[in-house]
Amino acid sequence: MADIFEFLEDYGGAPGEGKGKYLGKIVAVPPLGQDEEFNFSLPKGKGTDLWIGFFMNLENKGYTVQKVSESLEISPVDAGYYNLTQKQKEEMEMRIKQGLASVASAVSDYELIAHDTRKYEELLKMLKTNDEHSLRATFIDEVDINTGANAIKSMVVRWPTVIADFMTLGEKIPVEDDVNKIKDELKISKAEAVILSTKQRLYKNWKEIFGSEVNGRFSRLIAQQNSRKKTIDEYRNWLKPLIARHKLYKEGLASPDTAKETLITPYHSPAQAVSTNIITIWAWQPIVATEPRIGTLERKGTIKFGIDPYDNFTKNELILNEKGLKNEFSWINEKWADKTVEEIKKPKLGWMKENHLYYVLLQVIYERVTIKLPSGAEMEDITLKTKNWFLSQNGLLVLLLKLKAEQEEFDREINQLLGISSEEGLKSEEEVEKIIEKWKLEDKKEKRERFKELKDKTRKIKNTFSRVSKFLGLEVGLSRFGPYEHNFSDRITQMYLMTTATDFYVPHVSGYLLESAGVGK
Repeated sequence: MADIFEFLEDYGGAPGEGKGKYLGKIVAVPPLGQDEEFNFSLPKGKGTDLWIGFFMNLENKGYTVQKVSESLEISPVDAGYYNLTQKQKEEMEMRIKQGLASVASAVSDYELIAHDTRKYEELLKMLKTNDEHSLRATFIDEVDINTGANAIKSMVVRWPTVIADFMTLGEKIPVEDDVNKIKDELKISKAEAVILSTKQRLYKNWKEIFGSEVNGRFSRLIAQQNSRKKTIDEYRNWLKPLIARHKLYKEGLASPDTAKETLITPYHSPAQAVSTNIITIWAWQPIVATEPRIGTLERKGTIKFGIDPYDNFTKNELILNEKGLKNEFSWINEKWADKTVEEIKKPKLGWMKENHLYYVLLQVIYERVTIKLPSGAEMEDITLKTKNWFLSQNGLLVLLLKLKAEQEEFDREINQLLGISSEEGLKSEEEVEKIIEKWKLEDKKEKRERFKELKDKTRKIKNTFSRVSKFLGLEVGLSRFGPYEHNFSDRITQMYLMTTATDFYVPHVSGYLLESAGVGK
């Protein structure tokens, strides 16, 4: 599976060696020389001070910082640390098991109530939409059948069409119970008309009583369903951080990715008291070059994106493409992408700025190895692997979607543990009227569906043209007409990458780490 950074570099990186084939539609350049590895051996506690200070320095310099992953591996030889973490892990396991047992009962109750709610919702829909055919069928199957020999179904031997005649009454004269009028309208015998007149009166009485009872019962079921759903949500919110902590305490060797790095670390040995903590963070901030070219000016004071980062190219080629983000998260679809992009673009979240087209993103992999020597002394060996990327706003958007997808993946794991198959929202009693109104607008919905089908056909035609263009090499040839910088050797290198280099080597990363570690003093 290709790394998401490698994929973005292939589309918007430096020209040459098959890189940057869509440069201009996206920019994703890892500047040469802005990927350094720092290693410091320090007294215990100093390495942690360095990391926390570095983290805070990035935030003070205007970076938005997010943790991507973390793992922990502890050697059993370090008995004090190992026993402490194992005890905490076992305690969390017990609490998780108890929580799962409690939530299983709540989910079971919720599903039973949800089943009854759906049934009464169907009945209420029949009443509110005046679906005579369905109501009369329900009356025959659920109510009249209990009258034994007097049931309509028992009379088909004498009058084979009695059921059809009763249903016809609902279409022609649903409230009429006069024997002669029923006889004349349906052209049936008077004996059958008397029976149908009686059933008609019983049906009207049942419908009146049944209607008020269904409405009240539906409201009570919604209240009970909301109560169970609230209970499940409370359990979920309580268990979520607990499970997250438990995943952190999971030994690093249990993960293939961290196991590979841990095993090649020379310090790790069954005979040594060693612990390893690996954390990956992303830090990004907007970047503005001097005199940007016309068409990519940074707009000051705007409330909307000057160039929408979520265009068709970004959606279809970078996110929903089987080689793109969807390669890592197969469940991603257009609906999820549309919704999540809107969340990311909100100013309240603060992850993207409306008036900036370019960003610098720093990836830092922090490896902290704590070593307890036989003499009793302890030390920390700190390794920070840093790498910069210069990104257009749509490239950053893809990476932020990856962060959101990781969170969604974790939520899905929680839901699987709790036995929740969907995220059904709560309904209030006031919303019942909205549900009824929705039923009455079904015709408009059908029209929208037909319009959507036409829109989907148009999109399929565009996608077909896109694939043909890609096959013929037209898209690559036209990629320079994208909304972002495409002059790599001049504008990107001389104007943007020089700015990222200055920030990397002097105040933000290299210079800060070396100075804080006391290197060169």
